[in-house]
Amino acid sequence: MSRASEFVDLTSDTQELPIWELPTYSLEWERERISEHLNGQYQIVREIGRGGMGVVFLARDIALHRLVAIKVLRHEFAGSDEHRERFRREARMTARLSHPNIVPVHTFGEQDELVFIVMKYVHGESLAERMRRDGVIDPEEARRILGELALALDSAHRAGVVHRDLKPENILIEHETLRPMLTDFGVALLRSLDPVRSDASRVFGTPHYMSPEQAAGELDIDGRSDIYSLGVLGYQMLSGGLPFDGSTFETLAAKHIAEDHTPLGDLAPDAPGSLVVAIERCLQKNRKDRWRYAHELAEGLVKRASRRWLDAKTELTTSLLRTRVLAGMAMFAAAVRTVLFRWTTI
Repeated sequence: MSRASEFVDLTSDTQELPIWELPTYSLEWERERISEHLNGQYQIVREIGRGGMGVVFLARDIALHRLVAIKVLRHEFAGSDEHRERFRREARMTARLSHPNIVPVHTFGEQDELVFIVMKYVHGESLAERMRRDGVIDPEEARRILGELALALDSAHRAGVVHRDLKPENILIEHETLRPMLTDFGVALLRSLDPVRSDASRVFGTPHYMSPEQAAGELDIDGRSDIYSLGVLGYQMLSGGLPFDGSTFETLAAKHIAEDHTPLGDLAPDAPGSLVVAIERCLQKNRKDRWRYAHELAEGLVKRASRRWLDAKTELTTSLLRTRVLAGMAMFAAAVRTVLFRWTTI
């Protein structure tokens, strides 16, 4: 197995890869389709990422003299109406959002078998790459990144969009400005317009960053699910590890629902207490105990959230009865989901 394969997350639509780690099995179909249909508009420079569903190319916009990222539906799925619709939904979902910390979509198109999204090219690296290189993030830098992402999420939530797949691979850090930018809305939920199908709600997301209600297969997913995932990111940035780990979806789901994580303060004793408290509040099992809105989290980070919230709480986790019920639900849902999971999170 090549080193490049270690960077490919099959639960991600796309993922930026280092230039020197590009896989040797590069598929030429997507590049050829772009050259065939878009040659007058874009000039392909190189491949910059791939995932289970999409391939991303760096390209030059010939008319506007700028670099763009073109995300192309992989040829295996070009004939699937469902996968094409998912690409359309991602483009529409992202296009309705306007925030400096969300990667904007320039255009979407379909020409014969080619389905593509043209996006802003972010010259930088993913948060995943940075953490692989540096291990942990300086607490004040982590505070800044979390605060900016919280405001981006708040903007999305106000527009009725729940991301549902926050993870380091979906956050790009712009080199020049160090601005974190959120991308990959491929499994986002548009609460204001779209009815939630039970099968759709229960299979999307990445297990390590999934909220307890997502893991349990609950249908009513709201912005507080993203806040939990942001808490997992904060935990990982400060400690260098994840709150929960496991080799199967079922194991991870049960841990998110039923187990207590090692307190962040124990793993990052030098981190400011206010930052630890803000992240711990994101990670509460019961969504009612988390920050209600992402902008409140951002404000708490800026104001150095008071420890009084943590000291005053008398119930930091859900009751044992509710935990057992939810754990049972998760295991039951996982039994059904196991067959669907690999297919739907490609």
